[in-house]
Amino acid sequence: MTGLYVHVPFCLSKCGYCAFYSTVPTQAAIDAYLDKLENELHTEVTGPAGVGIKTIFIGGGNPTAIGAGSLVRLLRMLRSAVSENSIEEWSIETNPETLTDETAAVLRDVPGLRLSMGLQRLRDDELAVLGRCGKVSTGRKAIERALSLTSRVGVDLILGVPGCSSLAPALADLVSGFPIEHVSAYFLTLEEGTPLEERVRKGLFPDPADVGPEELFEVGDVLAAAGFEHYEISNFARAGGRCRHNMNYWHSGEYIGLGPAAVGTRGGSRLSKPPDIASWLRGAAVETERLTDGDVLRETVMLRLRLVSDGLDLEWLADRFGSLSKTFVEAVNDQCAAGMLRMNGSNITLTRQGIAVANKVISALF
Repeated sequence: MTGLYVHVPFCLSKCGYCAFYSTVPTQAAIDAYLDKLENELHTEVTGPAGVGIKTIFIGGGNPTAIGAGSLVRLLRMLRSAVSENSIEEWSIETNPETLTDETAAVLRDVPGLRLSMGLQRLRDDELAVLGRCGKVSTGRKAIERALSLTSRVGVDLILGVPGCSSLAPALADLVSGFPIEHVSAYFLTLEEGTPLEERVRKGLFPDPADVGPEELFEVGDVLAAAGFEHYEISNFARAGGRCRHNMNYWHSGEYIGLGPAAVGTRGGSRLSKPPDIASWLRGAAVETERLTDGDVLRETVMLRLRLVSDGLDLEWLADRFGSLSKTFVEAVNDQCAAGMLRMNGSNITLTRQGIAVANKVISALF
């Protein structure tokens, strides 16, 4: 399966922790972006490549920050470039404050629509800690609006915020009050060059790395009680609610990336578009990284083990990459003996203990 990722590099404001590329929109910048994107679509997608695309993910930034009129143009361009009947899922990110009646009306007829709502935290004071400009009440109203468009609504949350209590109780209230089908919950991390990193370096804010994994397990317990499957380390879904576009990533599928700072993987190479809109607009070169067999093996192991309910089948891995090295097999056995991995036949999965230190467990395999 091939996915198409479109990066919309606009957001009404820049949060201090965010390292995703975005800039505050002006209509002139939006128009220039769409003109260039249309050219990329014609070059990279229209024709045979477009026929193979099964999922589209429009992310950012905040795609709905471009406004209803520009959103109409963006969707029209995409729908004309792909074989629309073959698209299984359209995923679109949005922040609550820009999912207005006008932008919602534009999205109403998108087939196979799933909306991912950037709530981040579920109390106003905790949103303020993160520097978010919205309110929880705005988020709840936006969820209601999203559910009027599609039953496939998810929310994005940030865990491990220093000084904040677990959001598990508020999340239990949210999923009991709204039939959302997906929850993504990622830990706050320090990204190089962000204002948050500078604050931590100066001792003005606690280091998120010092916060333990407990909140993830509390969130997982709440969601399990509500009927969600913990299918990926940071993702939970009701039955049938897994994000198909992201599953393609985790299954090492190919995908096309369009827009500034977008990344794609095709034909054994990783293609990275220029990391800012100015260089992208003037046609700066795409960075190409040729992936070795070792690169692909390590990424496959990492991505499959992140799928905590599915795991990694070692027989399948050997069939794909050739016999597994003695060093790798011994490392797997060591992690099983340490209680970090669980072996079931030829399939290995992270244990609850292993999930808490997943990066270390996966690194230890190599």
